[in-house]
Amino acid sequence: MGTFLPNRSAIERKNSDRTLYLLALAFLAVLCVQSLFHVIPQTPLAGAEHIPASQPLTWQSWSTGQWQINREQLSVKQFGFRPALVRLVNQLRYSFFDEHNAQITYGKDGTLFETAYQSTLCGEDFIGEEAIVQTIDSLDRFRNALIARGKRLVILVAPNKWRTLQEKVTLNCKPKMTNYEALIPSLRNRGYAIYDGIDLFQYDQQQGPAHPLHSKQGTHWSVFGAAISVDYLRFAFAEEGIRLPKVSFADVELSDEPRNTDKDLHDLLNIMLGPDDEELAYPNLAFSEGDRPNVVVIGDSYYWTYYYLGIHQGLFASESKFFYYNQSLVGTETDERIALTDDLRKQAIENADAVLLVMGEPSLARFGFGIFSAGI
Repeated sequence: MGTFLPNRSAIERKNSDRTLYLLALAFLAVLCVQSLFHVIPQTPLAGAEHIPASQPLTWQSWSTGQWQINREQLSVKQFGFRPALVRLVNQLRYSFFDEHNAQITYGKDGTLFETAYQSTLCGEDFIGEEAIVQTIDSLDRFRNALIARGKRLVILVAPNKWRTLQEKVTLNCKPKMTNYEALIPSLRNRGYAIYDGIDLFQYDQQQGPAHPLHSKQGTHWSVFGAAISVDYLRFAFAEEGIRLPKVSFADVELSDEPRNTDKDLHDLLNIMLGPDDEELAYPNLAFSEGDRPNVVVIGDSYYWTYYYLGIHQGLFASESKFFYYNQSLVGTETDERIALTDDLRKQAIENADAVLLVMGEPSLARFGFGIFSAGI
């Protein structure tokens, strides 16, 4: 009687199936561990993303299905390798179908624009003549209260890339009255000390700047553009009788790799490839010795470049404060945030020599970010 010998190919298939099964289990285990503990570091996706708060498990949340929905939403957002997979999918869409984030508008010569900033040139966020008058009246009261305490007010209107580089992009609207056109001339007529970056950057662009005032892949002023703005800001403070340290370029490094906010629109694409090469200037600034005023800065995202360049630290006293959108106090580390209270605001302004309002054009619809109603 012969001995039964198993088919060799059947053994190989069984071993192959077992290997695939073990690999699948290992892959699922890695996914679970990464999702729970995030042991493999990943660069978070750029841009704002809503992540729901975790709901506690109760009989009511279970019976209504809310807990299950919450768990499903969290599992999608906290999936272990989600950033890498999102970038992979976005890269494929970008490379093969020319699809990209709707928050970005493509202009000429590879110049990117933040889509939302177009609406300010189109007057779509115009608050109206009556609201403009009310805003100016509120600002007058705020300035008068500061002056009564021996303090001063300076306004910085940051440049809008859509205006500075308007030849690089087409407006998809019929322009009408804007907050900038209605508000800033009125404030100048009332004697406010204003550094108007919108107007000055348009002028400097026409004269042919030594280096880009806006990077192709950033939404704010370029790092170089922010650096050359300092002298204009010094003039605005001088109008209020406040001397700031002199600023000089110790040296200027040229680089083909955009840094910091010079690539924030590219970051918003959330793709795998890095930003395109573009020769940009990165100055190293030096500040003269002397007294520095204590200044409370209330501003939007344009002011971050002043932090990166050390302008905030070089111009103002160490106890100066930065109120980001008048909602949080920025610490010595830029990622440190402290929730603002009325007491914190009042105490900081009481100790300050001046208040500096920093607003990009879209922020003019919320002029002051509510500081006028906070009371000082």
